[in-house]
Amino acid sequence: MILIHGKELRLVPYFFKVTTVLLAGLLPALWSVPQAAPDPRSQKWSQDLDLLAREFPSRQLDFQKLYPAKKFETELQAIKKDISVISDAEIVMRLKRLVASAHVGHTAVQFPKGEMAFHRIPLVLSWYSDGLVVTDATAEYNQALGARVSRIGGMPAAQVEAEVAPYISYENELWLHLSSPRYMTIYELLAHLHLSRADGRVDFVLVKLDGSTLSLTVVPVEWSAKTTLITAVDALHLPVPLFRKQPGSYYWYEYLADSQTLYLQYNVCADDPKLPFQEFSNGLFTFADAHPIQRTVVDLRFNQGGNSRVIGPLLEGLKARKNLSAQGRLFALIGRATFSSGFLAALNLRNDLHAILVGEPTGEKPNSYGEVRELVLPNSGLVVTYSTKFFRFVKYADPPFYAPDIQVTRSLADLLAGRDPVLDAAMK
Repeated sequence: MILIHGKELRLVPYFFKVTTVLLAGLLPALWSVPQAAPDPRSQKWSQDLDLLAREFPSRQLDFQKLYPAKKFETELQAIKKDISVISDAEIVMRLKRLVASAHVGHTAVQFPKGEMAFHRIPLVLSWYSDGLVVTDATAEYNQALGARVSRIGGMPAAQVEAEVAPYISYENELWLHLSSPRYMTIYELLAHLHLSRADGRVDFVLVKLDGSTLSLTVVPVEWSAKTTLITAVDALHLPVPLFRKQPGSYYWYEYLADSQTLYLQYNVCADDPKLPFQEFSNGLFTFADAHPIQRTVVDLRFNQGGNSRVIGPLLEGLKARKNLSAQGRLFALIGRATFSSGFLAALNLRNDLHAILVGEPTGEKPNSYGEVRELVLPNSGLVVTYSTKFFRFVKYADPPFYAPDIQVTRSLADLLAGRDPVLDAAMK
């Protein structure tokens, strides 16, 4: 208010009018500021996670029983929230951990087949009865072949296995031992566990065959990199046991004349495109009918499943030939990799033909989920397997595995000597 010649002159209302006009023009501009659009990568991952959240609970049998209330949805939302600040590899590993938490061997997030931000250590590891062993390596790390792994990134090998276990869909310790070596060589997972160096390399402490200690620093390679691996068998000129003669074959047999043993290795429950199993079985039994057979051995140690019906011609042929299937003359070799339809094959041989089971317990529980289907996340290409049926083969108990009649393990010493103590036990 201003006084002029004793009269009031009010300017305040005019000021507010001007201010109001200015704000009225400014506010629409403020509200219309364009928001940053989600980046294409985040949008694609969000779409995939939304699909998983929508479809997986209704497809996986007993979902509510296997995954505690709200846990699945809550974790998916947490991953979705972090998409923009974590790598593709971390998204995949967090999804694997979430789905694996049900401890159903057939329900899992598979590793991506296409290009994705994963790297691996160019070593192949395997658990033997007396430790974790380097069985394959690229030429620059061939000094590690045949050595036991003592530490990875400063952590004892057994502890590393325990750390990677939550990311693996497993039902018992046998399947964990089979699967964990692969996870223990995933660089991104090792880095997440703080087992890598600042420069991206990973330190291994190994115990060589002569008992000396070897410190090895390994450089990871891209997941899809083509690397030539040298096996310990080739590098150390080790004897090759019978079961390793045709590792890439669906099925094959050999006659051991000295002991009159018919040895059959059944590796995949599927028809070889070059020789359907029915034709293979016909040739097998034509041979068997023409030779003296004192013992029949069916090796299922590497059979991780497929179609349970494929084995039918073998079972029928054995039933029709008492000299092959008489009690005490038929053996089935099983192990940690005997899984799914491979496990059912062992069960059929045991229950229907009274085969004697020799080896390690199976990598699958007798009472477990199966009948697998796939859910494909379209943008990432990730495949999520889920189970649609529950099988109960033991009525009044829930054992963690199907145990052999004669339990036999294989040690590093057996590898070095080219021995197969499992087949030896069946032969004796």
